[in-house]
Amino acid sequence: MTIATSIEDTALISRKPTLIAADVADEAILLDVDSGYFFQLNKTAARIWSLVEEPRTLSDLYAQLEKVFAVDAATCRREAVEFVVQMRDRGLLVIGDSV
Repeated sequence: MTIATSIEDTALISRKPTLIAADVADEAILLDVDSGYFFQLNKTAARIWSLVEEPRTLSDLYAQLEKVFAVDAATCRREAVEFVVQMRDRGLLVIGDSV
C-alpha cells in the first residue's frame, strides 16, 4: 500500500488544537505547545495549513490546491498526501474519519 492510497479522499483533515501559528510573509511558523518544537512551513505548506483552519476532506484540499497552484491533479494529490502524512506523523495535523 502506498502513502497515496493509505488515506481515503473523504477523510477529514484538521489542525491539532494545541498549536500556535503565525504567518510570516508567505510562510508560517508553528509552535507545538505540547512538545515545545517549532516548525517553519514554506509557501505551499503554509497554504495547506491555511486551508485546514476548518476541517475539510482530503479531496476538497486537492481541489483548492489545484486552483491556487499550477499543478496537475496526480502530482497535487501525491504531494498533498505526503505532506499531510508527514504533518500527522509530527502530531500537527489530525486525520479523522471519513464524512
